[in-house]
Amino acid sequence: MAFVAPAGTPISPITFAVSLARGLGSSAEIPLGEGLAAHAKHRRYWLVSTGRAAMVLALQAMRDLSKDPQRVEVIVPAYTCYSVPASVIKAGLKPRLCDVDPTSLSLDPEALRKFDFSRVLAVVTANLYGIPNHLQSIEAIARERGVWMLDDSAQALGATHEGRPVGGFGDVGLYSFDKGKNITSLEGGALVASHPELSAALDRRHAALTPASATRTATTIVKLAAYATLLHPTLYGVVRKLPGLGLGRTVYDETYPVERYSGTLAGFAGTLLKRLPTLTRGRQDNALALQAALSKVPGVRLIDVPANSQPAYARYPFLMTDPSRRAAVLEKLEAAGIGATASYPSALNDVPEVARHLPAVDLEMPGARQVANAIVTLPTHAYSPADLPARVAAAMRGSVA
Repeated sequence: MAFVAPAGTPISPITFAVSLARGLGSSAEIPLGEGLAAHAKHRRYWLVSTGRAAMVLALQAMRDLSKDPQRVEVIVPAYTCYSVPASVIKAGLKPRLCDVDPTSLSLDPEALRKFDFSRVLAVVTANLYGIPNHLQSIEAIARERGVWMLDDSAQALGATHEGRPVGGFGDVGLYSFDKGKNITSLEGGALVASHPELSAALDRRHAALTPASATRTATTIVKLAAYATLLHPTLYGVVRKLPGLGLGRTVYDETYPVERYSGTLAGFAGTLLKRLPTLTRGRQDNALALQAALSKVPGVRLIDVPANSQPAYARYPFLMTDPSRRAAVLEKLEAAGIGATASYPSALNDVPEVARHLPAVDLEMPGARQVANAIVTLPTHAYSPADLPARVAAAMRGSVA
């Protein structure tokens, strides 16, 4: 049965060939990095092996510049990818949790304002599924409290808030090219910044990184060819059933390398970056169609997008008003050939590897727990068929009746 993958970016054979030629034939890192910096309205860029490695590099550079050795805490949203607290810990720092607003999925500015910032080094945003956080408010709080702000746009390349690009708020922006992101080379990440001292610290840190392995790059290109082929619905329905692939699993991991990005892989991310406006419009159109269909389905709570925002919709999220019905919904959607997910299975305060680093005050995050128990995400990529919203609505009505 044809099956629409939960997330991804289709890569045609022509795009694959052009991207590989660009990566092998020239220094593809430069146009990619310059394009990302220009997009975020920043002056500088640094390319690294993964998005999570980019976060480690940014936090280490911030720590290098800190004049107060007691500032070792990094505030992160209590519901986000597990790699965020893992990166904080890998950077030698301590994660602190700020609850999220379940209506918008954003780090809650009101909760953030109540924080004790005396030991805080930085605040990290999330912009999950390509929906901007309340970035202007978060940026203002970070400025008022004199801490760094890292605008994590791993899932939100192409989104805007208040007329500004997501990834362009705060002191440094982060983008990811890992699988499932809005542009992809299966791995890779980037930082963009303008702050002179922070840029100098990032230069020093980046210069010390190990270059990308030729063997690993070759292996990733083979995987990328398989990804480009098997993401198509006619094949993904078979692939997703194969044992050992770990598709859709969320695991906590601090063991990943922090290295430079491959110039060859940069050809793929750079080619897709040139198509970003088209890719983003397609995702937005698919998301709006899903929104219209779901608005008529009982038991669904749509996410409130912050005012003056244009999401990039790496996926389309919504909440079940009755979380006990979520398993039945996911089962029905899967039976209909739709890659729906429950996303990250736990709030960060309920992840044992994170919880052991937290103070008692961070162990109760009701907003994050509400999201973790109720969220469902749907595909928005270009392989989403025109009848997907109708199929989703039909499956949903059958499972919440």
